[in-house]
Amino acid sequence: MASGTSYNGWPASDSKSAIGVVPFGDAHGLPFPGGVKGGDVATVLGYVCTQLHYRVEACVAGWDWGYSYKANVNNPSQLSCHASGTAVDFNAPLHPNGSGGTFTDSQVGTIYSILNEVQGAVDWLEGYDEMHFEIAVNASTLARIAASLPSGGGPAPEPGPEPEPEPEEEDDDMYHLYQAEGDITVYVAAPGVFEGTPNQEYLDTLQGCGAAKPIQQVSGRQLDVLRDSYRRWPKLASQ
Repeated sequence: MASGTSYNGWPASDSKSAIGVVPFGDAHGLPFPGGVKGGDVATVLGYVCTQLHYRVEACVAGWDWGYSYKANVNNPSQLSCHASGTAVDFNAPLHPNGSGGTFTDSQVGTIYSILNEVQGAVDWLEGYDEMHFEIAVNASTLARIAASLPSGGGPAPEPGPEPEPEPEEEDDDMYHLYQAEGDITVYVAAPGVFEGTPNQEYLDTLQGCGAAKPIQQVSGRQLDVLRDSYRRWPKLASQ
C-alpha cells in the first residue's frame, strides 16, 4: 500500500479506507466522484461546494472531482491534496489548470465571501487552477470550524431577482449549454457547437423530445475556455 502526506499536511494513501474517504455528494445531491475524507473534511468542503453551487455557479454532474491518489500536477515531487481526500475540483472544464480569470469579478468576490465563512479552512488556487479547493488547516482547527457550520452545507439562499449579466470585454453574448440525457456530451445553443458534436438541428431535436437539459449559461470567454479544455482533456488534471 502506497502512502505519505499531501502537501497540506494530511495523511495520504492509495487505499481509500485507510484514510477514511467516503462518497461525496452533499445534502443537495452534488456529485464528486472519488469522494473526500469523511468527518470534518466532508463537512467543510460540503459547505463550500453547496455555497458555490447556489451563489457562484451551478455544479454540473460529470465535471467535478474528489479523491485520487496522485502527485501534485504542478509540483510532482509532492503528493496532491486529492491523494489525502482533502481537495475537490469544481466544474473542472470551465476552470482548467493553467488558466486564470475563469470567474467574473463578481463571482470572485462571492468565492472569497464563502471562504471567509469557513474561517480560512479552505484555500482556492485563484489565477492558475481555479477549479481547485483544498483544506488548508490541521485537524484540530478544522474540527472547531466544522462545528460552527450549519448541517447539510447550509440552506439554499432565498430566491431573489435575477441579476443582470456582467458585460464581457471580449464578447457580450451569453451562450446556453445543454447536456444529453445519459451522456456527458455538452452542446452549445446557437451560434455554435463544440467540435465533433452533432449540429444545431440535432440539438433542437434533443431539446424537443426532452432528451437534453440546460446545465449552465456561459460567456463567450468561458466558452472559449471550454472548447480549449475539451481539446486538451488529458491536461485538465488539477492539483
